Amino acid sequence: MPKFVLDTVVLRVFAFAYPQGIDILLSALKTSLACFPTEVYNQDENSLPPNVSDEELSELARGLRYAQRKAQTLPGLQGQRFQVRLQNATQIPRHIQAGSLFIEPLQIEELPRRERLGELYGIGRGEAACLVLSERTLLTSVFLSSDEIACQAAQALGISFLTIPDILTDWVSEMYPPRELLQDLVDGMRNASFAVPETLYQRLQDML
Repeated sequence: MPKFVLDTVVLRVFAFAYPQGIDILLSALKTSLACFPTEVYNQDENSLPPNVSDEELSELARGLRYAQRKAQTLPGLQGQRFQVRLQNATQIPRHIQAGSLFIEPLQIEELPRRERLGELYGIGRGEAACLVLSERTLLTSVFLSSDEIACQAAQALGISFLTIPDILTDWVSEMYPPRELLQDLVDGMRNASFAVPETLYQRLQDML
């Protein structure tokens, strides 16, 4: 069975975009479980006061704190967009509690490898940690990312990978979701600052 390792962008986009976004992600992958390292998310968004530097927190925690600040300070519809992201993101702790999302920390002896990969490929700490996690089970791991450089690094390391367009294509081709659901998911992804290309969206619609 493949081991799916999520980077921050994939986790954020599916969690922020739609109330059942993680369910859609798992169904597209035909799996009941996906994991990520603590660098991606460690349920640590409330471990610091709101208005202090949070650079040492996990990447998604920083994204959640950013969304909280924007929801509180932006007027009208602008603030509501961030509030929707936060409401949708409440699915993450539910999945962690249910075991369908699993936080898998790196071992201390793996941290130098994370730093080396980050420096070698010019990628972030979360992406580098995902690659180290994927290397543990190289033959069965699948790295999920839409960062072009991180995917190139995965390819160079012999790690299988899927991008968000790949995941959407698999979901539509296998699950044949209602057009309205596809529209809602794509709109949500765009609201979550992931630009689904119009050409991809039209191709997905044509598959239904």
